[in-house]
Amino acid sequence: MADKLKLIIADDHHIFRKGILSIVSEDESIEITGEAANGDDALKLIEEMKPDIAILDIDMPGLSGLDVARKVKSEKLPVKIVILTIHKDKEYFDEALELDIKAYVLKESIANDLIDCIKRVAAGDYYISSAISGYLVEKNKTAPKQTELDKLTNAEKEILKLIAQNKTSAQIADELFRSVRTIENHRNNICNKLGLKGPHALLLYAIQHKSVF
Repeated sequence: MADKLKLIIADDHHIFRKGILSIVSEDESIEITGEAANGDDALKLIEEMKPDIAILDIDMPGLSGLDVARKVKSEKLPVKIVILTIHKDKEYFDEALELDIKAYVLKESIANDLIDCIKRVAAGDYYISSAISGYLVEKNKTAPKQTELDKLTNAEKEILKLIAQNKTSAQIADELFRSVRTIENHRNNICNKLGLKGPHALLLYAIQHKSVF
């Protein structure tokens, strides 16, 4: 049997932590190895327990979830960070991306999003709540110049449309009957043609401009 995914949860609201536990306990492949009510204890748990994934609230006493993520990055700790938040503000989201956070999930969406998020992050993908995606589209009305899209082939445009639906390379490959390697090559070509850099840049571009594809 495959090893279980080891998680820690950090949120200063006891009832909310228990809600997360209830959701996660439905999946036998996931194990909660620690809980914390503040950012300082969360960082200690990450250092001591070495979980695969840390689920952190942004707003906590002491270190915030983003503060913990910043220390994890500076100390190069091998843990993937999932941020849980009530905030839809672009400023928080942008800061999270700069810290290479793997997932940004709204608390209002965890009942539907959390298990899928954990599995996607464990597989090395990124995850953004659909409500945030819609919010970003509203906040970024500027459409790409038509010349940008003209640089792309029809196949690349089709892949970009699927990326905007938050689909992984594996899911896109299955849908288009292509290999994952082919999809990854297309993704790299799209990034090069559009001048996109960074692990989140293509996903953000696709989400922000999906109304024009």
